[in-house]
Amino acid sequence: MKRAMTGQLPLLAAIKQLMDEVMSPPSPGFDDAEPDALAREAQILANAKKLALLAAGAASQKYMANLADQQEIMADLADMLIEIYAVESALLRTRKMGNNAIAVAATQYYTAHAMTIIEPAARRVLAAVAEGDMLRTQLAILRRLVKHEPADTIQIGRDLSRRAVEAGRYPL
Repeated sequence: MKRAMTGQLPLLAAIKQLMDEVMSPPSPGFDDAEPDALAREAQILANAKKLALLAAGAASQKYMANLADQQEIMADLADMLIEIYAVESALLRTRKMGNNAIAVAATQYYTAHAMTIIEPAARRVLAAVAEGDMLRTQLAILRRLVKHEPADTIQIGRDLSRRAVEAGRYPL
């Protein structure tokens, strides 16, 4: 955030590009015929990155150089970025493993979990930095970015647990 405020990181240009994108008509949803088992998770990750950019941009526009003093907002932004990093790492590792079935299931499960942290954190940041029509617009963008079919985490969790018990260890 410090680099963005000093112009070393093109945050404002990225926010403008994001706003242009989200204001355009929505693209079609997930393609079930996609051969990549993690296509949905890759799209969720891409949208989570956009959501973090939206929240960070809105916070930096409101607080400018004083953003570092807003500890709760900075904590929510940090939580979002940590989860995004973890999802991206899981996605890349799973693809490197050749989309191993257990790794795919673990990545799907974790991606769903990460969104339970990212979405409310983004809502809190947006609610703290905007109000009125601006807040309603930002929340509409948030809803658009988090819209996806949820994974069946109950069944995925049961499958992962069963495999761990059968193996007598963590399967990955």
